[in-house]
Amino acid sequence: MSISNQKKNNIKNNFGKLNFLIGIFLLPSAFSLSLVFLLISLISSISRNKNNILNDKYNIFLLIGSFWLIICSTVHSFRNEFLIANDWDSSLSWIGLANWIPLFCCFYGFQFYLRTPNERKIFGLILILGTFPVIVSGLGQSFFNWNGPLETLGGLIIWYQRPLENITELTGLFNNPNYAGLWLNIVWPFCLAFLIRNRTNIFQVISGFLFTLSIAITTVLTNSRSAWIGLLLGTILILGRKIIKVIPYLSLTSVFIFLTSLLPDLGKHYKRIFEVVIPNQSWVSIEQNNITRIDIWFSALQNIIKNPLFGSGSGSFPKIFLNETGFFRGHPHNLILELMISYGLPAAFLITIVISTLFLVSFLKIFSIKNENNPNMIFEKAWIISLFILLISQMVDVQYFDGRISIVFWILLGGAR
Repeated sequence: MSISNQKKNNIKNNFGKLNFLIGIFLLPSAFSLSLVFLLISLISSISRNKNNILNDKYNIFLLIGSFWLIICSTVHSFRNEFLIANDWDSSLSWIGLANWIPLFCCFYGFQFYLRTPNERKIFGLILILGTFPVIVSGLGQSFFNWNGPLETLGGLIIWYQRPLENITELTGLFNNPNYAGLWLNIVWPFCLAFLIRNRTNIFQVISGFLFTLSIAITTVLTNSRSAWIGLLLGTILILGRKIIKVIPYLSLTSVFIFLTSLLPDLGKHYKRIFEVVIPNQSWVSIEQNNITRIDIWFSALQNIIKNPLFGSGSGSFPKIFLNETGFFRGHPHNLILELMISYGLPAAFLITIVISTLFLVSFLKIFSIKNENNPNMIFEKAWIISLFILLISQMVDVQYFDGRISIVFWILLGGAR
């Protein structure tokens, strides 16, 4: 390759990478604009690496899965007698493909910008910086009544900012506390990794600590139990054995709170604080209208058995469940079950095998004994922990259909690859 051609390739590489990082930075706060930059970077990457697609077995599985999704959508368009009674629109299956096939392209295309540990570290930093509007909007919503929705550019950018009855159930610029909580969970391991590693510059230490603390506070204020579990999981997995050093401080803090709560005046203040920050509804059962998640999962499995090969169609579960029970549930609270219902067992197998294999292989590699005490692996561990929390959350809820979360989902998988 001539020097001039090499320079041209370097310029193209840098141009694509710059658009990628800008897209990641804007992803939570300006989703529509983010898509423009990410699309440019994706086209740039795939156009220069299109000949290597079939060299990766994971891509082959996803390509076969894509063909099966299209076949299922075609079948739903011509054979939907089962769903006529449920008033379901077969075009939803075609629309639902947007949640999968374009993101398979993201999985392959964005790997080009995540090939080295330093590139993945920079991605984590940009993801953290892009989360700043989420924190500001969320805390403003809780403490200063910043209500919305706030719109600009003709509705291209929307911050939901719905009014809150209390300071909890914070959503920020998301439209649901669970979505906001999961986004903060994704960022949390990266925050801890930077906090652990950046100890030389006092300004970085203080700013990192304050930012990490604000992430934790905002997560608690979402009032999302799954987000609380994600926060705890991320902390334990990142710190590992180091968490043992934190236990004495937590114990002393707990003893201090307990003893001072016995004092009449302070006890009343503590009670008010806990009632505001952790209201009673946070501890109630997930059972609503006598319907539990187990009931929802059982109903989903029954419908999968009826349509195992092609599924019932994307978006069909709410209609079916409503007709069966008289109650509305937007999804089966499990991403794998959702995929099985929508497009059948073969599609679910082809896609799930890629996700599970990639995660397990990368997890075992990063958390191997030889890497246990390697401080340079902290950001790689943060990457896999973030992916782990995201995967676990999809077993009890389905935040995947928020475009911001699904894009990060497949980028994390691409980085794991």
